[in-house]
Formats: sequence, structure tokens, C-alpha cells
Amino acid sequence: MFETDAFSEVLDIVHVRGESARVITPETPLAFAVPPGKPCVYILQQGALDITPAGGATVTLQEKQIALMLQGTAHDVVFRDPALKARQATLIDPESGDRLRPAIHCFCGSFTVDGDLAERVLQSLPQVIVLDGLAEDPIEWLDEMCGLVLRELGATQPGASPMVSRLLDLLLVVILRRWAQSDDSLPGWLAAAKDERIARAIAAIHSNSGGSLSNAELADIAGMSVSNFADRFKQVMGQGPGAYLRGWRLDQAAEALLHSSASIEAIADRVGYASKEAFSRAFQAKFGQSPSAWRGARHA
Repeated sequence: MFETDAFSEVLDIVHVRGESARVITPETPLAFAVPPGKPCVYILQQGALDITPAGGATVTLQEKQIALMLQGTAHDVVFRDPALKARQATLIDPESGDRLRPAIHCFCGSFTVDGDLAERVLQSLPQVIVLDGLAEDPIEWLDEMCGLVLRELGATQPGASPMVSRLLDLLLVVILRRWAQSDDSLPGWLAAAKDERIARAIAAIHSNSGGSLSNAELADIAGMSVSNFADRFKQVMGQGPGAYLRGWRLDQAAEALLHSSASIEAIADRVGYASKEAFSRAFQAKFGQSPSAWRGARHA
């Protein structure tokens, strides 16, 4: 059995799931709007792509770059061919008359997430995450996974839909892994994956979220002194161990309220609260509603 980690658990608690995919190869420049609530990824093979998030600055993708938008921000996209001055991209070789590969070629995938939980957990991400350098250092299996997704989309075999979903899940994981390796200004839940000592403490918190772990116990697990551990934990995660534990307990409680029929008392006990009243106060302070009202609103 594999050991879990903070990165995997965060993706699980917000229920990121692959939804659909397509390849865009317009023969002329193409523009369209993407509504809010649609997390997506763009993998640009040829041409150029301008992405303008609502209320944000335009980000331009060049060939062999990836843009990931996990917050589901509404945005406008413009596909164009920067190599040609003419508005219409030619697909015919002027010398041989042979048909050329489209001048614009982009793989697009979309995902679904649990709205409330995803918003809280993913809000620390940039609106647009851009990965470059793929021409010199390609992501292993990236092209193969995209090809498998497209093959399944065109298949008539049983199980094609869950196959596409799982393949997009894998695609998301490998892209986030690469970003975690290349970016030094990560949000806490991704930064933990780069610091083995803090990652061990996070794993202990997650596996014992219904219990109580002191800073001294966590520091021992991390192999650090208590003072160094507390400072490093806050540097990596953006908050102290106690605050992180309380937040994680409440996120787990929200996930249970949304996806299980367990009673509020049972959920409060599961995440380490001695009473339903104490749990309700903490939950309302974080989510703005009592547990019962929050659950009722989401189920409605």
C-alpha cells in the first residue's frame, strides 16, 4: 500500500476530476470565452495563445508551453499564428502544394472540482500557472497521455468516459509535479512536497487529525529542534502547526458533510472535537455557516 502525502490528499479533498478534452486546430485565428467554474489546462504545440482572466492581465503562451487554471476563473482565449502577418493561416506548402500541419495546435482539458472546498484550498494558486522549458526538458509521457485521451474520446468502446477522466487526472498530477519542481513561490500544500522534513510532519497531522500532536512531537517526527521546526513549518506552510491542524480538521469535516450521511456529532468526534458545540463554533468561524446550514445549502 502506498503512503499518502499532502499533495495527494489535497487533490483528493477538493475532488479534482478530469472531465473532457479536445484538440483545437483552427485554420484561422480563433477567439472565445470560457465561463467561470471551469478549471482547465492548455498544452500548446504550435502557434500562440493569449489568455486573459476576468479582471486580470493577459498571459501569452508560446509553443511548448502549458497553462493550468485550477481556480476555474472566467477567461478569454485567442489562438493565433504569430509567424504569419496575414490574418488567415495557410495550411498549404507554397512550393510542394502539400498540406501542412495546422499552424495552431493546442490540447485543451477541463476538470471538475467541489466548489466550496476547492475555492478555499486552491485560492492560494495563481490564476494562471505557466510551465515552459518543455522543448529542452519535456514532461515524461505527456504527449502519450494526451494521445491516449484523444484516442478514448474517439472510441466507441465501453468505459471510454471514465478512461478519459482518469487520464486527465494523471495529466494534472504530472503537470503539478513539474510546477512544484520549478517554482520557489509555491502555496503551502505544494511547498510541503519539496521539504521532506515538513512533509513528514504534515503526513503525521493528516493521519492523526482526530488526535492531538504537540509541536515537540511533530518536531521529533521531522527530525528538528522545536524552535527550528516551528519557524520552518510557518515559512513553508504560511501558518503555524496548530493553525494548520485546525484548518485541516475543518476541511475534512466539510468534505464529510458534503459527501457522507454521518451525523454532525459523529463528524465532530472524527475530527477531534470534544463537543458538537465546540465544533459548530469553529466551523462557523471558518465557513460562515453552521455545519447543518452549510450541509443543507450544498445538498439543496
